[in-house]
Amino acid sequence: EGTTTFDIHVTMGNLELIVPPDLPVDLDVQSVTGNVSDWRKAGPRSGTKRLRIRGKVKAGNCEVTALAPGQTKRDLHRARHDRFKEMHAERHLWHQHGHSHWMPWWLQARTRRRIFSWLAIAFVGGVAAGVHLWVHRHWWYVPIALATLGLMSGMVAWRMTAPLIMAIKAARDIGDGKLDTRLPTGQRGEMRILAGAVNEMAERIQRQINDQKALLAAVSHELRTPLGHMRVLVETARDTGDKKSLDEMEREILMLDDLVGKLLASSRLEFGNLDRRSVDLGELVTTAAEGVEVISDGDLHASVDPTLMRRAVANLIDNARVHGGGAVRVRVERRGPQIAVEVDDAGPGVPADRRADAFRAFVPSSGGGLGLGLALVSRIAVAHGGGAWIADRPGGGARVGFTVQA
Repeated sequence: EGTTTFDIHVTMGNLELIVPPDLPVDLDVQSVTGNVSDWRKAGPRSGTKRLRIRGKVKAGNCEVTALAPGQTKRDLHRARHDRFKEMHAERHLWHQHGHSHWMPWWLQARTRRRIFSWLAIAFVGGVAAGVHLWVHRHWWYVPIALATLGLMSGMVAWRMTAPLIMAIKAARDIGDGKLDTRLPTGQRGEMRILAGAVNEMAERIQRQINDQKALLAAVSHELRTPLGHMRVLVETARDTGDKKSLDEMEREILMLDDLVGKLLASSRLEFGNLDRRSVDLGELVTTAAEGVEVISDGDLHASVDPTLMRRAVANLIDNARVHGGGAVRVRVERRGPQIAVEVDDAGPGVPADRRADAFRAFVPSSGGGLGLGLALVSRIAVAHGGGAWIADRPGGGARVGFTVQA
């Protein structure tokens, strides 16, 4: 019990003291060319024991750090690093959205500026009123001052919370299915960023729901057509025993199996369910592109989902068959930190203004279908840290490919 005093005198070097979090410490240290820091969090100190540190540090630093039982200095530094990361993330956010160069980033938030401004006004006004009226004070100054401060606080609170109430109402409307709800973006500061984020979220949700409705309608149509055809073929084969009907039925079943495979791959990507394994993409593409010339060289190992990779290659070859007169060759090569897979076709090529639409689902094309082929290739590539593209093939035709992170 009592106070334990440490007298320190450091000529050159650093002194770090680690104490329990609940131990009161009186830090009375002077530094000539260094720094004296108390890294403990502010809070109540309990117990009858106290620690007093006094002395001088000439050329160095003196730091007091609190560690809980079982906590290490690495945990402490990680927590400090996380706080710096949060500050850096906020600064990056303001630099991305509406940063004013004449104002520091930590005052870009309008709510924060209002708090600082009104506190400064209240402080200056209170000091001025106190200096001016102190000699002639009366008891009724107190209720007037309280009423004035209450009115000002209410106005500030109203102005600060009104945009948040609008955001809450918009979020509830979107949750109730009113996907055309949008927030006005005429606000300034953080409310403009919040309004933009809410509007983008509503647009993405609306687009996803529209895509799901289109997918449901298209899949119903695509399934109904081959099923009806298969019913006719079954009746024909039953009555005549024609082997051609059975062969045609097999083709219809393969079409249905391909459609179901695309839907399953899209569902796996939707939920981020990737089974990554280290595979040789050269061998995988050679197996998936059976009957097509494959050019590959070097170390082509990458951590990918083999099932999705086969689906992407099959979609590229099928796209070349339907729209490009067939696949001419497939090339697999390493490009820096990524591996590229390209399929050349013998078709007329794709106009530059139509290339972006080729990777969107449900966009009408000359070959019919759902338009899921290249859209699925793009999503698979993005899920593996790459992307997809369409370019002109030297000598004519199109070159469609994608990359994955090696």
